[in-house]
Amino acid sequence: MTWNIREWNWSDSVVTISTAIFALVSLISVYISVTTWQTQREAARPYLTFIESPSLNFSENSGFEFEFKFKNVGTHPATNLSSRTLIFEQQLQQKPILIDDYTVVNDIPRDATTSLLLNPKVNSFTKELEEINPHFIIISLKYSDPIVHKSYTQTIYLKWAGVINNKQQPIIHVEMNEKSNIEHYLKTHQLLD
Repeated sequence: MTWNIREWNWSDSVVTISTAIFALVSLISVYISVTTWQTQREAARPYLTFIESPSLNFSENSGFEFEFKFKNVGTHPATNLSSRTLIFEQQLQQKPILIDDYTVVNDIPRDATTSLLLNPKVNSFTKELEEINPHFIIISLKYSDPIVHKSYTQTIYLKWAGVINNKQQPIIHVEMNEKSNIEHYLKTHQLLD
């Protein structure tokens, strides 16, 4: 019986190791490419932001009117935009004075704007103009990206300091320490999905 022992072939070993390294580098390149593509796709998503500070107007006939102007700063259009706006007193003891649901039929392409007008017809807002307690304004936006078929939600937390000595106060963003109390209030009263 004869044993046929092959001699170690350095060239075969070099080719095998090179092929394995090339395959590993190719897999890493594919992973990096897919990750980069997903990041770029997510960066192109629609995103709504204020184009100017929210405005507040008062007239004897219509009372207070809040206006929020949104702009799509993303690359992809926003479709099926719906919003739920809640206004409630800052003490978080009472039910909301306004729950407004709003839907936009048309797409909102890149750099396009849309406005949200609120006119809470509430006695405390129209009769006692000298003093109005501070209120929170919560705007929950839901919209879709028709290119990647993905839905997004945004919640905007604002605070209106009300009316002090017949002077309308500005609308500002909620402070971080107030957000958890607001979220607890919303959850307790089942106001947002």
